[in-house]
Amino acid sequence: MSRRSRRKAASVKEAASPPRALEQWHVIAAWVALAVLTALAYSNSFSTGFVLDNRGLLLQDSRIRDVTWENVRLILQHTYWWPTGESGLYRPLTTLSYLFNYSVLGNTDSPLGYHWINFLLHLGNVFLVYALMRRLLRENRAAFFSAALWAVHPVLTESVTNMIGRSDLLSGMGVLAGFLAYLKSTESARRSRLAWLGVLMATAAMGVFSKETGVTLLGVIILYELVGWRERRQARALIYGCIAALVPMTVMLIQRARVLAASPPAQFPYTDNPIVGADFLTGRLTALKIIPRYLWLTACPLRLSSDYSYAQIPLARGTWQDWAVCSLVIALGLLAAGLYHWNRAAFFFTAFAAITFAPTSNLFFPIGAIMAERFLYLPAIGLIACLVMAIDAAGKRAPARQFAPAVFSVLIMAYAIRTWARNGDWQSEMTMAQACVRDSPASYKGHLLLASVLDAQRAPGSSPEAIVAEGDRAVAILEPLPDVRSSADAYRSSGAWHLAMGDYLHSNDASASAHEYERAADLLQRSLAIVKAQRKDYDRKGGAEWARRHPGSPLFARGDSDSAWMLAAACWRLGRGHQAADAAAQALAQIPSSGEAYRQIAFAFASDRRFDDAAQSLIEGGLITGDARLHADLLDLYHNHFAGTCALKTGPEGPAVDVHCDVVHIHLCAAGVGVIEAYVQDKLWGKAREQKQEFIKNYGCPPGPLNQILPE
Repeated sequence: MSRRSRRKAASVKEAASPPRALEQWHVIAAWVALAVLTALAYSNSFSTGFVLDNRGLLLQDSRIRDVTWENVRLILQHTYWWPTGESGLYRPLTTLSYLFNYSVLGNTDSPLGYHWINFLLHLGNVFLVYALMRRLLRENRAAFFSAALWAVHPVLTESVTNMIGRSDLLSGMGVLAGFLAYLKSTESARRSRLAWLGVLMATAAMGVFSKETGVTLLGVIILYELVGWRERRQARALIYGCIAALVPMTVMLIQRARVLAASPPAQFPYTDNPIVGADFLTGRLTALKIIPRYLWLTACPLRLSSDYSYAQIPLARGTWQDWAVCSLVIALGLLAAGLYHWNRAAFFFTAFAAITFAPTSNLFFPIGAIMAERFLYLPAIGLIACLVMAIDAAGKRAPARQFAPAVFSVLIMAYAIRTWARNGDWQSEMTMAQACVRDSPASYKGHLLLASVLDAQRAPGSSPEAIVAEGDRAVAILEPLPDVRSSADAYRSSGAWHLAMGDYLHSNDASASAHEYERAADLLQRSLAIVKAQRKDYDRKGGAEWARRHPGSPLFARGDSDSAWMLAAACWRLGRGHQAADAAAQALAQIPSSGEAYRQIAFAFASDRRFDDAAQSLIEGGLITGDARLHADLLDLYHNHFAGTCALKTGPEGPAVDVHCDVVHIHLCAAGVGVIEAYVQDKLWGKAREQKQEFIKNYGCPPGPLNQILPE
């Protein structure tokens, strides 16, 4: 090469360098801007508390209390909600991340650490969306605005601000990072390709072991190659990518099948998703009818709710309005399909939204919720990308050059402000309950939650009348449902509040008090009927067979002891001694979990002059719960109704129970059966054996009845 040619090449290189350097600075500036926007939108989310399901999954799961191999094993070998319930979900990586927060970082019941992890995961996903958009749209401005709008979109708060929304964040990261790794692998050769395929395999594993929707990564990869907006499709790269993604997915599906086979049949309450109990056509029409709601929430997220339970979204009834909405959805689907020939990028993003939404759509199979904003975490990316492309196209035809950037800026600001305001709803149980009632007034759960919070916190406005009124609103919504589809919890809670209202009015208005007791008794009887109907239905669907193969299972083992003992209390207050005693016997057989329950059971037995049963319940409750009041009640019972026996003796601190007295011995040994049974149902085998030996050796109880509960 001549000197002149070398100088010319050097000048060309120097001329080309500034644009590349400038582009790099634009990318860095975009990262910084995205981080700032996301931080501002979620700046008030770090203090929000443990609301709704956060308590059960973060504060009550014993598996995340300590970092031990046993806890890791329990996480890997059991489902997401084990042992409190069964919903067919297997998300071990998400639970392990809770273990990391709770035990490794020591966050325990402090929400700050959980929120920081959620925020960083979401910010990482924002960066991934920006990187993908730059590759797919090949325009930095459109990529930035797509990522920015998604970063601050209010509909994502259920996944980011809600601490247990982490499954969406981890699964979303698996899909986004896996797709980006696949794209990298198609451009690489040999060792680099193997490395990127390894990254794809690892991220796919992260996605599917965090949430079931991680399997949509495979669909996104296939979609990208089928769209074919590039000059040529890469069949070999697609095969390699599918194999890399399928390996961890197959492992997850096999392990999930093993775990579910060893778990009780999943329960999908009708009140959480009425589609569960609908016929095929009604279910599909309802699922189609909900899609416009999701589209509207993406475009205009003004009214957001964490709850869409019965009866906020009614089932389709085949009216002309239902068919009109479904026809609109089908028309939109055909329009989206037509984008394939008009705009391949828009078609890809529309199909991306459809694929990532499909597992939670209720179109192919019913899931645990009829609708939830968290289901939009990934689909919103595709919808927002289409929105950005549409505004960009309109901006090119507008007379003002800054039309599109101005619209984007207004939207980003509006979404960020709405997100900041929505974060406040997650602040506490009270703020969330108030938001649910405000935004989902037809859902029974919102009213039930508000009544529960008012009862627990005794905050301003939490008068007994207000609590009872909210409980009655929840029950009124459920009233049309048959027992097998209703909610025992709502009737049980409302019955408890009416019982408390009766006690509140007792000293001032006996007539009004009796009315409240009557209402409580009716509600509690309905609660027991609902439990009975649902237990029968659950047994028919496989629960009985599973219980037969797994004796000692805690699931449904205790029945509805709370409704039974409160019904006994209501009947006792109404002077119905025999009914009270029958309900008390039912409650005692189901092993109550509170000292107050055993007290009320004893009072009900005593009202029917069944003093031996009353003594047994007080002894059993005292041994199980350790409630000191039960011992005092037992002393009173023996003093008032066993005066001519040796039940009491004089002790250093006054009257004491004489365990060597024949009367007490009979009561103690009868109570021992219930005590051992309670420990066995809770799988406290060591404590059960220890207590059994104490009854036999120290108190001389016959071993036969105890051996029936806990064989040698």
